[in-house]
Amino acid sequence: MAELIDLSKVPVPDIIQPLSFEQRFVALKQLLIDIDPIYEAVVALESDPVTKLLQVFAYREMHLVAQINDATRGNILASSTGNNLIALGSRYDLAPLVIQAGNPTAVPPIPEILEDEQSFKRRVQMAFDGLNTAGSIDGYIFFALGADGRVADAKAVSPEPCEMVVTILSIEGNGTVNNELLIKVRNVFGMSADGLSQSNTPSKVRPQGDRVTIQGASIVNYNVQAVLQLLPGPDAQVVLAAANQALALYQKEQRRLGADITRSGIFKALHQSGVNNVNLISPSADITVLDHQAAYCTSVNISIGGIGE
Repeated sequence: MAELIDLSKVPVPDIIQPLSFEQRFVALKQLLIDIDPIYEAVVALESDPVTKLLQVFAYREMHLVAQINDATRGNILASSTGNNLIALGSRYDLAPLVIQAGNPTAVPPIPEILEDEQSFKRRVQMAFDGLNTAGSIDGYIFFALGADGRVADAKAVSPEPCEMVVTILSIEGNGTVNNELLIKVRNVFGMSADGLSQSNTPSKVRPQGDRVTIQGASIVNYNVQAVLQLLPGPDAQVVLAAANQALALYQKEQRRLGADITRSGIFKALHQSGVNNVNLISPSADITVLDHQAAYCTSVNISIGGIGE
């Protein structure tokens, strides 16, 4: 499977201009002096109306540049958000998947819930894989991800020629896929509800010669228990909150198929500013997660174990 570009590492385009009022104000003053040197003494006075006008022009120019910067970011996948991102996706005939349909007339009103932006960006990046009619691994992953907004991740392998095994992970609960979601994904690939045969409706995305198995991920449970030794000075609760927040982010990043849970990754998350040492009790070893598996943290217990030197 081809690796997707990490959008968080895409550099800021050169077209994005820095917002500096002072630079623009100085440039406008110099432009006026170049046009007529008589204004050099005038713009030297901060209270002169001409100087005030140049300040207004500089602020206005900075505001326009900010608008141009925002418009540019809105047209770049790495930085696009909201409706701008939806418009970008429409170029590839993609729209955010609906996880929960909204009903404003219900009591209380039911809000619409769409797939998160990172998941949508991933599908936009893979849009061209959907054009592959030869049954590539990336193509299978693309269509599995697009089958339903509850599909958090998907992987595909071909153990034998013309055989494909697609594993999916759910965003709900610990990631276990319920039967309803399995049926929905199987339907996309033109398979019966039980997955044992082809459905009566031919698939538009699965090559006719492929035999496909759709399965839910096997969940590998683990827990985190650690004792933090702090440096003198920092507030213990502030440090503890930062460590828990960083650990939650690490767990979120690793909640995907085939993502190992490593002690070094947990150490890195817990060793925040103000931490002198980390005694990681659990897990006692790295947790290897296979491609058909996903790790799920069942509990977290981080405590403070005193002050070090």
